[in-house]
Amino acid sequence: MELSAASFTQMTVDDVGRRAWIAGDRVYPDGSRDGELVGVLYGGAGPAVASAHMTAPLSGVAVEPDGSKVYAGQSDHIANYSHENGFLYPLAPIPAPADGCGRELVHTGGRLFFTSRPAASPEACADGLGSVGVAGTAQGGTAGEVMYSSTPVHLEGGPGGLLVTAPERSSPSADPDLGIYRVTNGTDGNVLEFLGERRFTEDGSERGMDFRDADFSADGSVLAVADGDRGTVLLASQDARFLENPYEPLPAGVTPTAVAFSPDGKWFAQGGAASGDAADLTLAFADPSVEWQPLRISFEDEAAGHRVVPRGMEFSGDGQQLFVVTSDQEGTRFWLHTIQTREALAPSRFVDVTHGPAVAGEPIRITGRLDLDGPAPTEAPRITVLRLNGQEVADLPPVPVAGDGTFAVQDVLPDRAGDVHYVLGYAGDEVHYRSEPWLVVDTVRAPDTVSRGGR
Repeated sequence: MELSAASFTQMTVDDVGRRAWIAGDRVYPDGSRDGELVGVLYGGAGPAVASAHMTAPLSGVAVEPDGSKVYAGQSDHIANYSHENGFLYPLAPIPAPADGCGRELVHTGGRLFFTSRPAASPEACADGLGSVGVAGTAQGGTAGEVMYSSTPVHLEGGPGGLLVTAPERSSPSADPDLGIYRVTNGTDGNVLEFLGERRFTEDGSERGMDFRDADFSADGSVLAVADGDRGTVLLASQDARFLENPYEPLPAGVTPTAVAFSPDGKWFAQGGAASGDAADLTLAFADPSVEWQPLRISFEDEAAGHRVVPRGMEFSGDGQQLFVVTSDQEGTRFWLHTIQTREALAPSRFVDVTHGPAVAGEPIRITGRLDLDGPAPTEAPRITVLRLNGQEVADLPPVPVAGDGTFAVQDVLPDRAGDVHYVLGYAGDEVHYRSEPWLVVDTVRAPDTVSRGGR
């Protein structure tokens, strides 16, 4: 769907309310604009699109883990809304230092963090001093600044209260210092526990980190960073050391813009900006030991966008949907794509399904083969069998699949002649998609075996 906003700043997913929240500015025909917070429903209650309008510029969005509140960044405060079934109700704003460069918001470890950077003009955003702040809580957590930065800073949260701070580089030779922290209860006066820091080049012989996006794995052990020069870089979250990257990279010539792990631990996505028909999106299994070609998608449509925007990818909590924001080449029109991750599973199919004699009231044997592409199944497959005879429905015992994929179903046909339908089912597994063919059996009456006597 095309978004009404003419800018994109941040997206987050509410797993409880089943919405993808997007923050940006909307421009009207007369040239006026306002900030627009949009929540797109992907399963649940309420209107398909929820929205709230506020002063432009609007930047950054975060949501409470229980979906009860949604936050959006304004230049002089944090807008605060209660959310219920797609309807937003304004609450008292949250105080925050002035920001003229665009805030980022993250809710992690039970706390709301945000960036602030005062500037008289966009050109002045690279100079001066900005900060990362934390909002107060009803449980007694106090508000305040937790760190300062001389360059704009990006935030990313993770499981278990993890937080990343990633400064922008001021020049290609600059080497910003990415930091990894964990949110604490603050009893010692410190809200953040320092875990590690990483510079991408130590001696200045290479370009410094060109940050585009970051995301933690489902268990919080790995941090993936989309770097404009290096592609995807993996770091250990406990100490920020470099890790070997086992994932297939984006195609050559594609500029990285986004990374995302699914919260269920199954998927890993890399997004980028490609020229021509090269793939802008790669969706692969998060477990690199699964040897299956990733799903690749190219966005080359005037009515659907040409590239994945920076920080423009998020998964639903169950990992079944990947939300992707794309834009046109100019970055003035934006679209939200919902990709079903099952499309990346290896196919399964039933072949050579046939049956023996079909006589009403007599035994029947159905045979066939289950073909599975890609990796070996994670567990021995079984076939479910459903028999439909008019209004009668019967579940037959599951049937095991042999090592060569063959199977055989044994049944006794109903006494009535006519069509009997069998539904064969393979539910799929961690790496294979499900399959469910129908078989129609035309049964005939048993021949009359009563002998006729003589006259």
